[in-house]
Amino acid sequence: MRVFKKGEYVHIPAGSVAYRLNDTGAVTSFFKAAEPLALMYLGHRRVPEFADSNICDVFYEGKVYSVIEANVYEMGGRDE
Repeated sequence: MRVFKKGEYVHIPAGSVAYRLNDTGAVTSFFKAAEPLALMYLGHRRVPEFADSNICDVFYEGKVYSVIEANVYEMGGRDE
C-alpha cells in the first residue's frame, strides 16, 4: 500500500476511472480521466462492496471521488 498524506496532490493517469460512491459503496456516478490529473488526496479505505478494493478518496471539481489505489501515484514519482 502506498502512503500519501492528506492534503497532498497525487497523480492520476489518463484513462483512470474515478467513482462517486454512496454510503453503501454503490457507484452513483463516474468519469474516465481524459488526461493526467493532479488531485488532492483525502484518504484511503477498503470498500468490500466495491470488489473489496483499496481506494483513495480525491477531491475533483468540488466533489469527493474514489480511485482504485493502483491508479494513484506520487506527483513527480518514478511510477508516472
